[in-house]
Amino acid sequence: MNQIARKVRTLCCLMGITVSALCQVSDSIDTLRVKIPTAKNDTIRMILLQQMATSFEEISPDSSIVYAEKAIAIARKLDLKLEEAYTMGDMAYGYLNLGVYPRSLKILLDATAIAENEESERKILPAKYPHTLERLSRSVSARRQRLDVLGLIQQFSAVLYGTNAGQFEKALYYYKHAVPTAREADNKILLCNLFITMGRTYNTLKKPDSALLILQQAYQFAREANYNKHMGSILLNTGRVYVALHEMDKAFTFFKRALTQSRRDEYFRGVVATDLELAKMYRLYGKPDSTLYHIKDAVSLAKRLKTPDLRLRSYAAMADFYKKVNSDSTVKYQELVIDMNNQIFNSGQVQQFQNIDLDAQQRQQELKATEKDYQTSLKLYGLIAGLVLFLMLVIFLWRIGRQREKSNKVLQQQKADLEVALSNLKAAQNQLIQSEKMASLGEMTAGIAHEIQNPLNFVNNFSEVSNELLEEMKAELGKGNATEAKAIADNVKQNIEKVLNHGKRADSIVKSMLQHSRASTGQKETTDINALCDEYLRLAFHGLRAKDKSFSAKFETNLDPSIGPAQVVPQDIGRVLLNLINNAFYAVTEKQKLGISPYEPVVKVTSKKMHDKIEIRIIDNGIGIPARVVEKIFQPFFTTKPAGQGTGLGLSLSYDIITKGHGGELKVETKEGEGTTFIVSLPV
Repeated sequence: MNQIARKVRTLCCLMGITVSALCQVSDSIDTLRVKIPTAKNDTIRMILLQQMATSFEEISPDSSIVYAEKAIAIARKLDLKLEEAYTMGDMAYGYLNLGVYPRSLKILLDATAIAENEESERKILPAKYPHTLERLSRSVSARRQRLDVLGLIQQFSAVLYGTNAGQFEKALYYYKHAVPTAREADNKILLCNLFITMGRTYNTLKKPDSALLILQQAYQFAREANYNKHMGSILLNTGRVYVALHEMDKAFTFFKRALTQSRRDEYFRGVVATDLELAKMYRLYGKPDSTLYHIKDAVSLAKRLKTPDLRLRSYAAMADFYKKVNSDSTVKYQELVIDMNNQIFNSGQVQQFQNIDLDAQQRQQELKATEKDYQTSLKLYGLIAGLVLFLMLVIFLWRIGRQREKSNKVLQQQKADLEVALSNLKAAQNQLIQSEKMASLGEMTAGIAHEIQNPLNFVNNFSEVSNELLEEMKAELGKGNATEAKAIADNVKQNIEKVLNHGKRADSIVKSMLQHSRASTGQKETTDINALCDEYLRLAFHGLRAKDKSFSAKFETNLDPSIGPAQVVPQDIGRVLLNLINNAFYAVTEKQKLGISPYEPVVKVTSKKMHDKIEIRIIDNGIGIPARVVEKIFQPFFTTKPAGQGTGLGLSLSYDIITKGHGGELKVETKEGEGTTFIVSLPV
C-alpha cells in the first residue's frame, strides 16, 4: 500500500472507523492518485489535483500544499484565474493548518485581488468539466462562480484573523463581507461554513446568545443543502455556547453528539477539539480516567495530523492534567507546549504577519485616496460645466428681455421669502437649544428640516433646469421653429409657478416647525395620550428616514381607546416618547446589520389603562441590552452607542421627567439578542 493510503488508514484506525469506511477513503485517494498521470488533458489533471489538495487540507496540510502548487501551475498555464484563486485558497488553508500564518495571509491577499477583479470572469472552466467541489454548488454563471470563490477566500481570511491570530474584530469585518457574497451566489454550503466559524467568533467575544442564533442558522443551511461534512463542528460549537451559558448538561450532550458525528464524517479536527472539550467536562464531573482517555485520544490524533494549533491545545491539556495529579510527565508536556508556542508564535513570524497586514492596509488606503482624487476631479469638472451653463443662461436671458425680467422678479421674491423662512427656522432652533438640552430634540426637527430642503433644492436647481429648457429654445429658434420655442417658453413659465408654490410650502413648514419647537411651560394640560403616542411614533420614523434614506423598519400601534385624556406636560412627555422610540429604531437597525435571516425589524407602541395609572410600552425586537449594563442605562452620560452617536443624556432626562416631573415610573425589560421593552407608567 502506498504512503498516502497508509497515512489515511492510520488516521481511520485511530478514529475507530469501520474497515468498509477505511477502504472507501483509501480507495478514493488511490483512485485520484492513479488518475492524475493518465488524465486526458491539463484541465482534467488540474481538477484531480484540486480534489487531492482539498482531501488533504486537514489530515495532511503539507501534502495539500504540494498538490495545490501543481494545480495552480496548470491554472496559470490555462489562464483560468478563478481556478487559480480557488486553489490558492486551498494552499493558504494548508499553511494556516501548519501554523505558517504570514505565508497564509500573503496568499489569501493575492487570491482576494484575483477574485475581486471582474476580469477573472472572462475565462471560466468549460461546462463539459463539471466540478465535484463544494464551492460551485449549483452555480453556473461566471459571476456566481467568482462570488463562490471570493466568499470562500473571505471565510479563510476570517478564520485566519480570528481563530488563529486572535484579531476578532478583523475577522468580523471579513464575515460581514463574506455573508452577502455567499447569499448572492446562493451557496448554502458556504453559508453553513461561514455561520459555523462566525458563531464560534461571537461566542469567543462573550456574546453567546448571538452565537447560538448564528449556529442555528448554520444547522438550517446544512439541512437544506444535505451537507454533513461539518455537522460535527456545528454540534461542537453549540456545546461551547451552552458552556458559556452555564448549561453544562446540554453542553455535555452536544459534545457527545459532536464526537460521534465527527468520527462518522471523518472530520478529524473536530474529533480532536471535541475530545478536549469532553476532557474538560469529565474533569468537571470528577472523572479523571475519562478525562485522561479523551486527552490521550486528542494528543495521539493531533500528532498524526501535524497541525500545530491542535498539538499545542492537546499538549496544554495533558500538561494541565498531569500538573493536577503531580505527575512527572508534567515537565515533558510543558516543554512540548513551549516548543509549539515558539513554533507558532515566534517573534519573527508575528512581526512578518503584522508587516504583511500593514502593507495590505496601506495599499487599501492608497486605493481609497486615488478614488477620492478621482471624485474630486469629477466635482471640479462638474463645477466648471455648471459655470459655463450659468454664463450661457445669463446671455440667453439677456436676449429674451422682458421674459428675463419677469423670471428674475419671481426668483428674487422667492429668494427673499426663503431667507425669511430660514431666519425664522434658525431663531426657532436657537430657542430650542436654550430651553432644552436633550439630544432627542434634534431627531424631532430632522424630518421637518428635511422637508424645508425640498423647496430650497427646487430654487437652487431651477437655474440648471431652466438652462436646459432655454438651451432647447435657443436651438429651435436657430432652426426657425418658433412654435416649438413658444412651447418651451410655456414650460419655463410653469417651472416659475412651481417655485412660487414651493415658496408657500416652505412658509407652511416653518410655521409647523415653530409649533413643534414651542418651549415647555412646565404646566400640565389635558392631553390625549394615544394621539401623542401616534404622533411621536410617526415623527420619529420620518425623522430617521429624512436623515437616512436606506432606513427601513415596520412600526405598529395598539392603543387602548378607554384611556381618555390625562393631565401631563405634553412637550415633556412627547420628548420622552421620541427618545425611547428613536432608541428602539436604533436597536432594530443594528440587529438588521448582522445579516441574520429571516428577520423583520418591528417597533410597537401600546397603551393600556390599569386601575389608577396609564401604562405605555415601547417594544422592539432589536439587539437587546446586555445584562451587565441594564442597571446603568438611566445614569447620566452612560451610553451603549458608538462614540459620536449618543450623549448618554436621553434616558437619564427621560427618567427625571417621568419620575420627578409626573410622579410615574420608567422601567425596562430586555433580553440580549431578542429585544427590549421600555414601560412608562403615569398616574391617572
